[in-house]
Amino acid sequence: MALTDRNVTIDARAYATPVHTPEIVEVIDLVSGEVQQTKAFIEAHRYGELVEARVGMREALKNERPRHICAICATPVYLVANMHKRFFFRHKTEDGSCPAKTRGELTEEEIRARKYHGLRESEAHKRIKQLIERSLRADPAFETEAIVQERRWASTRDPKAWRKPDVQAISAEGRFAFEAQLSTTFLDVVVSRRMFYRDESAHLIWVLAHFSERYRRMTTDDLLFSNNSNVFVVDDETVRISEETRHFHLRCHYRVPLCDAGIITDEWREEIVPLRAVKKELDRQRAYYFDFETEEGKSFEILKQNLRDEVAAYWAQNMTRNAEGDPKHLDRWLAIKERLAVHDVAVPDYPARDGSFRNMMHAVLSGLKGHAVGWQFDTLVQCAHQIAERHPENLLAFGFAIQVGGHEALLESQDLTGKWKRRREVMRAQLRQRARKYVPSTACMPALLFLFPEVGARVSAFVQRNGLSVEPANDIADI
Repeated sequence: MALTDRNVTIDARAYATPVHTPEIVEVIDLVSGEVQQTKAFIEAHRYGELVEARVGMREALKNERPRHICAICATPVYLVANMHKRFFFRHKTEDGSCPAKTRGELTEEEIRARKYHGLRESEAHKRIKQLIERSLRADPAFETEAIVQERRWASTRDPKAWRKPDVQAISAEGRFAFEAQLSTTFLDVVVSRRMFYRDESAHLIWVLAHFSERYRRMTTDDLLFSNNSNVFVVDDETVRISEETRHFHLRCHYRVPLCDAGIITDEWREEIVPLRAVKKELDRQRAYYFDFETEEGKSFEILKQNLRDEVAAYWAQNMTRNAEGDPKHLDRWLAIKERLAVHDVAVPDYPARDGSFRNMMHAVLSGLKGHAVGWQFDTLVQCAHQIAERHPENLLAFGFAIQVGGHEALLESQDLTGKWKRRREVMRAQLRQRARKYVPSTACMPALLFLFPEVGARVSAFVQRNGLSVEPANDIADI
């Protein structure tokens, strides 16, 4: 956290912080119907995620589809942050009937009237508009006559609605509105413009005069996180490049996710890019050069796969009859358990002592590898008989693991007496009759789905498709 000139800058991956004593203690989620503690709700989100979510909340509120209401008075509420970037919920309107008081003497509209409009004609604001216009006029892709400042833009849907963008332009990509961000640009202003220009099927590009990742105001964060962790700057250098290349260029600051020692960290990068290289999403009304969202998803998948590989390696090395339960391996397993907990996956402290979890792992890994893992058997068909006789609740997981691993032919080749074939037909008939012994239990479904996603997905689909209900038990899978 950085503190400069009373501004607090929060790391995007840090968990958000609520105010110490919020007026609104509980809200009702209108999607799930749940009553939620406001402090717990805020603390459960990372800062960047919550800032993006609050933009969505405000937009939903303007569309008369609030996502949350006050649990006491049922008035729609939305997230705001104080000067220290601590969050709390505020009523959309406040008439004194609710004991929770979330507004001061001045409303946002009154504050905006005093500060925002007065600064729109500051010299700094005039200058950034001129830089944007110069950049546009340097690019023949934009129609010269359509490049104008502060001209009224009337809605094509509502004759009473209009906006006056700082600069507007038209190219083969469509109509553009360029808005210069001011230090007092309220979230309400940002959301209103997003909605207006999206309804007009026009691209909205927010432009800053400068940006520092170490010194970010809340108004900047609202733009940053609602635009896929990208912000754009127009300055003297970008204008020079625009005029030299005859292509509109902007300076883009963006976050890059990095995998580091089992966690994801961020690195800030800066690049001057042509506007034509910027991705414009009309449906979400956002513009970005670097697709942070997609790259972060890839990073998470890498971390997940690394964790899955580590669990499989641990199991192969330590969960044999001779090694399982060895105290020297426990610290390694507990470290794995802690990392799995981040993904809401619970596993036992002592896997060797938990027969249900242990046998599920043996069954799935044996099916995937094509040979016994954990059990002291020579062939895969021996594993199959072991599961059918002693662990039938893992039969579906084992069978789908055989398919995923591509070992069906191997299993058939080892069934020299035909005993497995006959047993398989009996089990299939029993499954059609929904035999309870084959019903997976709830205990370790999260582990199965996380550690073996393809196997878990197939088992889950089979259970749902065939009307097999899942019952709690002291065993492994919710499959």
